[in-house]
Amino acid sequence: MFGFYNLFPVTLTTASENNNDWQILLNITEPNGASDFLIFGEKVEASDGKDQFDLPKPPAPQPPYIYSWFTTSLDSPYNILWKDYRPYSEYNKIWNLTIIWSSDTSEKTNITISWDMSEFENSGYGSIILIASKNVDMIKIKNYQFLANSNVPYIFQISIKDGIFNEKSNTNDQTLLIVLIFIIIVLIILIIIVYIKKFKK
Repeated sequence: MFGFYNLFPVTLTTASENNNDWQILLNITEPNGASDFLIFGEKVEASDGKDQFDLPKPPAPQPPYIYSWFTTSLDSPYNILWKDYRPYSEYNKIWNLTIIWSSDTSEKTNITISWDMSEFENSGYGSIILIASKNVDMIKIKNYQFLANSNVPYIFQISIKDGIFNEKSNTNDQTLLIVLIFIIIVLIILIIIVYIKKFKK
């Protein structure tokens, strides 16, 4: 049946039904050349426990180095992950991230965590937050920098909350509401015009 919805097609999405597998590469660097990287994301076949997609982190190299990992509640060696994938769900997700810079010098250094924002396109989320001294929306900002002391662990979290799930869906809901209000107003005006014409006759 043809109706107003056909005139104004609106696609509503949810975080779990419209997404593809996605992953984000975190590059962690400092000016003197030490670097590391981590990968996190979601896969349809992943689980909250140990699965074939999770990859334990190898031991740290000799200094100077940057050593980073995702901390989990899994048994060793899966309690320290290089790659950490989660399943799709409507629940909050948190990746616990730790970074250590090790050097013989007593000076501090600037550590930069960077990522490619375009890699979030398949996630379907409106916001993914790096929780630090200054929270960063990773979908809108491409890096975060902090000053680090040698051999001091710095702990961060990457958070997806259902309160910020799919702003795309919220936008579509608002669009649908505006369209419906517009249609109702037009119908009311048409009815008034018809009654006025009948009254004049």
